[in-house]
Amino acid sequence: MEREMVPGLKVLITGASGLVGSKLLESATRAGHDTIAICNQHDARSPKVYRLDLRNQDDLRKVLRHVSPDVVVHSAAMTDVDLCERDARMAFLINASTTQVLAEECANGGCHLVYVSTDYVFDGQRGNYKETDPANPINAYGKSKVAGEEAVQGASPSFCVARTSVVYGWGREFRPNFAGRIYKELKAGRAVKVVSDQYASPTLNSQLARMLLEVAEKRVQGIIHLAGAARLSRYEFAHEMARIFKMPAELVIPTNADSSSWIAKRPRDSSLNVEKATKLLANKPATLKDSLTEFAEEAE
Repeated sequence: MEREMVPGLKVLITGASGLVGSKLLESATRAGHDTIAICNQHDARSPKVYRLDLRNQDDLRKVLRHVSPDVVVHSAAMTDVDLCERDARMAFLINASTTQVLAEECANGGCHLVYVSTDYVFDGQRGNYKETDPANPINAYGKSKVAGEEAVQGASPSFCVARTSVVYGWGREFRPNFAGRIYKELKAGRAVKVVSDQYASPTLNSQLARMLLEVAEKRVQGIIHLAGAARLSRYEFAHEMARIFKMPAELVIPTNADSSSWIAKRPRDSSLNVEKATKLLANKPATLKDSLTEFAEEAE
């Protein structure tokens, strides 16, 4: 279910200095919305910023009640998969308990909540997951995000769970992402090993931000998958990125997940079916070629 877009919304963004939140902040500000940023350790580029540790739930409630936003996009999360595995208690505190507080406050304030979730809610046994497929996470990160989804669904009558997959892009220099690391290594002429037997739907942060903003503007409800349109392995992604950037593709060396130093288990195929978003949104899930072309342009 959706409603017509409403211009000039008051949009509060958590994690506004992060990989997703920083781009969403740019998109929402450009669209003429009144944007309010919540960040913690790193600065957000907004005239209205609340510096807040989301674990301080009393302060979070105060900010939400003071701001009284029309829409909250909750992109802040503990996303380091191995760190979540090492400290599952902290993962659930940040990804689930804090989300519960947000959902309750949004419900009380009549505010629409968009919760940014992940493909890691699935076990990866088959891929091409639809919104209606049951979640079955295999690591602490995925379990904490499922708990966040359940908190949102249980507390707020006006919510959207927006799942995405392997987000990459520019804009978060303090913590490089998968594609940024590959770019840096290839540009320096160094070989890089990349897993070839794990599949997902890599998503450019700029494009994800545009989709999230449209979801927020239209008050899309329920679960929706917002990810890149292509299912591919990390190795295939890196190989294509080398081609787009005209870097030596032979420097991309395939390896397998079992030989990695990961602590947490990863789904073998967590790719997302994006048919719903393709039908519903004007900002449709992008092809790999279009995504990497935009990624290349933003690197210049």
